Amino acid sequence: MDNFSTGNNCQAIDNKNFGNCLYADIMETIDLGIVILNIKRQEVIFKNKFSSEIFNNDEDVLEYKGLLKLLLSQHGKNQPSEVFGKNFTLRYKNRLLGYTAYMLSDNFIWIIIRDITERSRLESIAEAVNSMENISYIFSGIRHELGNPINSIKMTLSVLKKNLGEYSPTAVEKFVDRAMTEISRVEFLLQALKSFSIFENPDIQNIKLVDFFIRFTSLIGNDLYQSGIKISKVIDPAAERVSADPRLLHQIMLNLITNASDALENKDNPEIIIRTERKAGLVAITVEDNGCGMSKEAQANLFKPFYTTKANGTGLGLMITLKMVTLLKGSMEIKSTKDAGTKATVIIPEGKKDD
Repeated sequence: MDNFSTGNNCQAIDNKNFGNCLYADIMETIDLGIVILNIKRQEVIFKNKFSSEIFNNDEDVLEYKGLLKLLLSQHGKNQPSEVFGKNFTLRYKNRLLGYTAYMLSDNFIWIIIRDITERSRLESIAEAVNSMENISYIFSGIRHELGNPINSIKMTLSVLKKNLGEYSPTAVEKFVDRAMTEISRVEFLLQALKSFSIFENPDIQNIKLVDFFIRFTSLIGNDLYQSGIKISKVIDPAAERVSADPRLLHQIMLNLITNASDALENKDNPEIIIRTERKAGLVAITVEDNGCGMSKEAQANLFKPFYTTKANGTGLGLMITLKMVTLLKGSMEIKSTKDAGTKATVIIPEGKKDD
């Protein structure tokens, strides 16, 4: 480095270079990754300790071409205003990074990198808790959804009562059938709501994922096979255990698999892949399908109660699933592309290894 002195020996440096040394020492100790690139000479002229730690001291990444490819792949392709001064995110191995690049002059680029893994996780949990606490919105939907069939039943029985002596047995039977249909609809909604609060006090255990998924796939495998759906598992050996309630985890996975199988209806070569990955004290479990996918509008409304794109859905399935994940102190994200498939990822705490 031509312009910086590093280390803790600032006092031994003359006044002329003391300022540069002090700045370098500050940049070495802050919890931000700082990298400076010289474009003209195509070299890294400065990288602090934290930036090296973020990229696990991988020299292939930390050299000039590696950093340019990873963080500034659009440099030279897009307008400078679209590359510099903008906030970007990058998932690097088990970390979520936020970074911003600045053009200092025609020859130098300054990149500031932040590890936002934990912040992103806490934001996801906060968002989930906020959704769970929005009781007035939820019960407004419940009132509406239950009110329609109840009003229909009331009207049907009122008409039947007034004309009971005039209607033929066949007509009476039709009125009764109509009322029974609406009662079934109410029962279906009440059953869904029951699931919403069935696991208020989770029994957290140390769950070995290999054993869990052997049992789980043995229970669901035959139904998927009958539907022509291939299911496979990609288990990360490092993701050995999770800390969770086995009943909750089973229900979460069942809900995600059900959604995936619904999305595969009438698709060629339907397939579901379950993946696990260890991420710095957490375990990510992903259910991936190659089904119909979702529009951006559908994804924006995914966790709103009673919103559904299914003909016979209640719109409560993902809401219930999200609550279960929250009870496990986890977070959930869903990424989908229309006509290409969906990835639903649940991130929960890692379990303890055997002594």
